[in-house]
Amino acid sequence: MLRITTEESGGFTTFHLEGKLIGAWVGELEGAWAHWNNSCEPPGRSRIDLSEVLFVDERGKALLKRLACAGAELVANNPFMRSVIDHLRPVGGGRTIA
Repeated sequence: MLRITTEESGGFTTFHLEGKLIGAWVGELEGAWAHWNNSCEPPGRSRIDLSEVLFVDERGKALLKRLACAGAELVANNPFMRSVIDHLRPVGGGRTIA
């Protein structure tokens, strides 16, 4: 299960994720981010907070990489997710913050 909540603060929309980013939940995050991204004129700045994520499957990792390449900042404060983020760093685009 994955819980997604959003928060507007400091010029960012932060997507707080809790649980496991696996299977059908990957599509839920993708849909939530796409809905937000399509509703912003101009597109806003986004941050994906992965601090409470327990596990990410390969589809989830691929989505996180696409979101980072599209400009989303990936944030985590735990060693597991910092390690995942380090392996997803896009080349020439997006930002990740451990």
